[in-house]
Amino acid sequence: MSQDKTMSIMLFVLGLFLIAIGIGIATIRETVIRYRDYYGFNVPYAVTIHPYDSAGVFLVIIGLIVLGVAFIKTRTSKKTVSMTMEIPKTD
Repeated sequence: MSQDKTMSIMLFVLGLFLIAIGIGIATIRETVIRYRDYYGFNVPYAVTIHPYDSAGVFLVIIGLIVLGVAFIKTRTSKKTVSMTMEIPKTD
């Protein structure tokens, strides 16, 4: 296996890893208790927030870029390596 092909495989795996981590981070949610003022009384209510959406989207975009680079490296490195082996003659 050539070095270019190994690098493309490593970039592909890194891209998939970044996409998976980005999706996982983006789906984290947290319930926060906030208070409203109704006629002088503080009334609690729950709000669901997604604190890591931007970081998750950023990782997914970086993962897609890495996958694109891996695909381009695979398409441009179509060099074939030929190996010849000579068997010595025995008398």
